Amino acid sequence: MTARSELPTRLLGAGLVGSALLLGVLAGVNPALAVGLTVGLALLVIAMANLTAGICLLAFLTFLDTILPADAEGTLSVSKLVGLVLVLSWFALITGEERGRREQIFSPPAFVFLLICFVGWAAVSAVWAEDSGAALDATTRYLPNAMLFLIVFAGVRTREQLLWVVGSLVVGAVVAAVYGMVAGPPPDDPGRVAIGNANETAASLVAGGTLAAALAFALRGKPVLRVLMTIAVPLCVFAVFLTLSRGGLVALGASLIAAIVVAGRRRGVVLGVAAAAVLATVIYFGAFAPAEARDRILELQGGTGRTDIWTVGWRMVEDQPLLGVGAGNFPVASIHYLLEPGALMRTDFIVDNPKVAHNTYLNVLAELGVVGLALFLAVIAFPLWWVARAVGFAGRAGDRQLEVLARAMVVVIVGLLAADFFGSRQYSKQLWLLLGLCPVLLQISRAELASRRAKAATADRALSAPPS
Repeated sequence: MTARSELPTRLLGAGLVGSALLLGVLAGVNPALAVGLTVGLALLVIAMANLTAGICLLAFLTFLDTILPADAEGTLSVSKLVGLVLVLSWFALITGEERGRREQIFSPPAFVFLLICFVGWAAVSAVWAEDSGAALDATTRYLPNAMLFLIVFAGVRTREQLLWVVGSLVVGAVVAAVYGMVAGPPPDDPGRVAIGNANETAASLVAGGTLAAALAFALRGKPVLRVLMTIAVPLCVFAVFLTLSRGGLVALGASLIAAIVVAGRRRGVVLGVAAAAVLATVIYFGAFAPAEARDRILELQGGTGRTDIWTVGWRMVEDQPLLGVGAGNFPVASIHYLLEPGALMRTDFIVDNPKVAHNTYLNVLAELGVVGLALFLAVIAFPLWWVARAVGFAGRAGDRQLEVLARAMVVVIVGLLAADFFGSRQYSKQLWLLLGLCPVLLQISRAELASRRAKAATADRALSAPPS
């Protein structure tokens, strides 16, 4: 039993020695990448030592993934290494636990089976995909994201751990906003503030701003942190404006509507915040934004080729509605659907530089068919149901902090799902991480309600007991 429990530690030691040797060789070939990976390795040691710390680190890195060192093909990056070590850390945790605790880590089993079905369907699609290698590569991207549900459920068990993860997401959003404004527009997309893709940056900033607003409401007795969270909200919103992303503005609008719907007794306050956000948007783009920025937001012009890509994607769906063209095969198969009736304005996005669908749901439907999309939507629906239940449990327990966080999680996910109509984010670690926090919120809020009821029952028995 002792030897078995020490196996992950021995594997870690061997891995560190091997990594040090590889980094030494890499330093002679690509010094910049070697330095970045050395920093990443130090962070990985932290993640391996403490699963919760690793989750916080990953939450922070989801905002900065595109500016971190990576190899030329993008197949090896710091965030991917962190994700890998989280899997190893999770494995070490469950192999060293008692059986009852291990079963708790794997719950709920029905949802785990759903995740297996979704990832398995992506893997099986390699059989009929034109490029089976692309299908298997897509599966290897889905698998660690699906594992995040198990990892987060095992590593975030308490209120304090939950607040640390949410706080890490907010810090990541603030750093991304500041970095984007200081670094200026990317060379291939002048006039916009972005870290990598502007639409993905904008959607992430909306999520970060929403969580900052939730923490500003929820952190009682911590005035300094509440002030910092309050400052983070307009900073993130202003950075969204600078991305010039219509998808980001749609995400902001969807988040505001969702916040009003789920606000409950605080609807009046949320209405005031929503009105202020809408007014700020109108004033900025009406009076302060450059004419080019205003035109980019207001003049659609086919979504810079997006509608052409959607046309081709829908042709794929009509041709292969049940099975799809195979995971990761949208760019590969798109050229076969170009020469069909229907004018396309931007064929370069399909012939010269094949693109993804720029719509998560169309992308999944075209690649994995109706079966794959149904599984994908079910993976999203279950966490939303869980967090809705968490709102109820926290409300009945009278726990204002957990209730605010649970309601904010609904708002954040709705905003990201709205933004996903304008970008292919099915592999986004940020989305999967936020979905993974939903069962955690349910677990913590349910335990809090049970604890408070037990205390109330004990107090009632003490009052009703006859004097001795």
